[in-house]
Amino acid sequence: MHKKTAQAIAKTTSEVIGYGVLVTDERGIIIGCNDEKRVGTLHEPSLEVMRTGQPALTSKEEAARLEGVKPGYTAPIALSAQVVGTISIAAPPQRAERYGLLVRKQAEILLMEQTFLELKLRQQLAVRDLAESIMLYRPEDENTDILLLHGKELGIDLERCRIAVILELQDLRRRPEGQDAFRDMALNCIINFFSNPAHLIAPLRNRQIVLFLALPCNRHEGEMEESAFHLCEALSDHMEKDGMLLEAGIGVDADTLPLLAQSAHLAREALSTGRALGMRICPASSLGAEMLLSYIPAGRKRQHVERVLRGMEGISPELTDTFLAWCRNPFAPTDVARSLSIHRNTLQYRLKKLRDLLGLDPWNFHDCFTIWSALILRKFGRHPRGEGI
Repeated sequence: MHKKTAQAIAKTTSEVIGYGVLVTDERGIIIGCNDEKRVGTLHEPSLEVMRTGQPALTSKEEAARLEGVKPGYTAPIALSAQVVGTISIAAPPQRAERYGLLVRKQAEILLMEQTFLELKLRQQLAVRDLAESIMLYRPEDENTDILLLHGKELGIDLERCRIAVILELQDLRRRPEGQDAFRDMALNCIINFFSNPAHLIAPLRNRQIVLFLALPCNRHEGEMEESAFHLCEALSDHMEKDGMLLEAGIGVDADTLPLLAQSAHLAREALSTGRALGMRICPASSLGAEMLLSYIPAGRKRQHVERVLRGMEGISPELTDTFLAWCRNPFAPTDVARSLSIHRNTLQYRLKKLRDLLGLDPWNFHDCFTIWSALILRKFGRHPRGEGI
């Protein structure tokens, strides 16, 4: 039993019943008392109570023969049928006995709560360690069997189909409790949302939260990624109602430990890249080219943007939006025009205007990619975290 818990039990109980209360450990040493001067001393009546496992009264005469002992009632504190200490009430024995069962039960309930919280904390730390080990996993380290066993001990099968998701959260209500309390609240909300115990959900040391979602294996290409995307959208809506803004990076499907580690890395890259592009739910499967561009050194990014887009200063955003919409579906101009709510001739006019401004042809694949990459890199540079991407 922790001294802090014992002291809380002694003080709380003493305030309720109006008599002195002390708590001892399994050796009979006082570890909690309303009179803190007695902490650390031996309470002799507790030794007999722990030996027999039965409560005992201490009369005035008996107390007088013992050093530092007052008349009262002493009862064992048991946890899982094992005596772990005692609780004693300093009052006339007949009065103290009336409170004995109540005080003893309160102490045992508080001790059970403490034990439960400790077990829960140890479980959370073990899950976090497992999640971080997956993210640091390298096949050449030859620790695959250890990780798989660690997962099984926690009830997590790391060899089934999963997909990694990295979450970051923002407190829109600016709660006064602080970041740690906010993250704990957010984590509980996420765990309750994903009720399947097969999921592995853990907070990371960098304040992100990782999810290794145990979703049904792919029957069709991209099915798991799509399911994860819709789940993240639903989770985002759910958490926004509680004043929490969610950003998510989604990896790819994985059915082995090496692929699961790779999925986690892709999820983190997708979150960083997608956020720079103004996205909140960022699937790696849709951001492959953008993620590759993010590896270009910052100076080289700026050079490319300045060289390609030097003729676009002061151009309205509609021209940029039109071109990006064209890139998404260049072989269907009618569909592109419809998506922008413009006439097909207007689409052609804007693309020709862009060609005249930049000297690059949007109908030519090489030129088109050159313009697109410059626009994407410019978005990186404008994002507050883009320079480090």
